[in-house]
Amino acid sequence: MGLKRFIVLCCLYIAVPSALAHEKIAFYLEDEPIYTSSNQQAPGFLNEVVAALSNDLRLNPVVHYLPWIRAQYMVQKDPRGIIFPLGRTPSREDKYQWLCKVLDVPIMFIGVQGEVIPDSFEAARDIRGIGVIQGTPQEEKLNAMNIPYISLTGEELYKALERGDVSLIFTAQPEAVYGWSQIKNDSKLQFGEVLMTLPLWIAASRQFEMLTPEQWADALNNFKASGRYDQLYRQYFNP
Repeated sequence: MGLKRFIVLCCLYIAVPSALAHEKIAFYLEDEPIYTSSNQQAPGFLNEVVAALSNDLRLNPVVHYLPWIRAQYMVQKDPRGIIFPLGRTPSREDKYQWLCKVLDVPIMFIGVQGEVIPDSFEAARDIRGIGVIQGTPQEEKLNAMNIPYISLTGEELYKALERGDVSLIFTAQPEAVYGWSQIKNDSKLQFGEVLMTLPLWIAASRQFEMLTPEQWADALNNFKASGRYDQLYRQYFNP
């Protein structure tokens, strides 16, 4: 895994007593600013949520940051592996064990204010320079609809939009709000109609047996009841 960056987030994922911890659990993540960043000052929405769940579940995970497509490959091969956030789609259904849905996100075409934003896939078919994150259901959808696109990493997407390397992006509205805010560009984003709703999950290898989906769901419900989930959502997606 020459491309791998191997990091144990000691401050974010709080160590728990070894007698209680599932120490062999491994997280396979993409290093991107919105959901799962290696930057401990801004670790991303899902990293913060899952850190709280991990503490509740007495987990002491090792975190592997990989390119997104490789992260998906690795977690399928590792009986101890967990990945997030993963969109649950029919093409992925049998490849993973689905532990816990964290949120639903609306997907649409998005551009800088002043751009013409298509409100349907048909209207987007003649547009060139649409950016999409590689290895995602959004890319899969554009491919299925025969819409030309430019495949980028999550980190590259908003920089490409700012530079004009892409004219539009096809992504989730909450992610775009946060990602654009990190660019520090004064231009406002313009949003099209919702064309997909994507459920984002914590998923695991099909062989994963250390914790049940019910345990994850209970931990998430407890976290939401504390009010902290809503606080984090507002912090990241309503800047």
